[in-house]
Amino acid sequence: MTLPQTFPLSGLSCTSCVDKITARLLLHPDIAEARVTLHPPQAQISTRAAFSDESMNEWLKPLGKYRVTASAQEAPASELPRKNAQTYRPLLILLAYLLLVIAAMSVMHGGLDLPMAMRLFMGGFFVAFSFFKMLDLRGFSDAYRSYDLVAKAVPAYGFVYPFIELGLGLGYLADWQPFWVNAMTAVVMGVSLLGVLKAVLSKQAIRCACLGTVFNLPMSTVTIIEDGLMLGMALLALAVPHG
Repeated sequence: MTLPQTFPLSGLSCTSCVDKITARLLLHPDIAEARVTLHPPQAQISTRAAFSDESMNEWLKPLGKYRVTASAQEAPASELPRKNAQTYRPLLILLAYLLLVIAAMSVMHGGLDLPMAMRLFMGGFFVAFSFFKMLDLRGFSDAYRSYDLVAKAVPAYGFVYPFIELGLGLGYLADWQPFWVNAMTAVVMGVSLLGVLKAVLSKQAIRCACLGTVFNLPMSTVTIIEDGLMLGMALLALAVPHG
């Protein structure tokens, strides 16, 4: 089984550079396939073992000037939008839609049922967010790997994560095995929150991958609140089970 990975590169100027890097990559015993492009300058490889930026640079060192640039979506602050309400408009609209669905369901059931409202919110949240991530699965994986603790250690986790979100979302909407769905949510969101906290506190200019690569959102306290809210609701549901 091979693992797909993408590395942005610097130093490429012509097709000769592409050919040199491709040939060098294919010499590595753990690289099964390699595709290097000039526009954008990057290497897409299928590997038998995960590569870090450092290990890739070490392998390319004999070629001279070619280097892996900052890991996926670690961008200069100038390339990220300012942190304001307009920047987070897509996220705010999505949250508003979820609240409208909950309001409509509450009217249909004759009043607000808090456990049901929480379940619908979490289900809708996970399904919607997984959808945006799956629009560019490889791009999301690269972006997520730049700050998530598990994805950094196991790059394949970035490809699996959107499917985990989808499964959790469907579990909430179907009200299936609530204890285990909430327990898994608490673990997944807890680990995710640790990576987000580390990235935000380090004051790095990192792109948030919560809505995949469709929207250019900067990592900020908004992401902490988003992950913290989901973690809090999962823990509350575990502490006060209903039904």
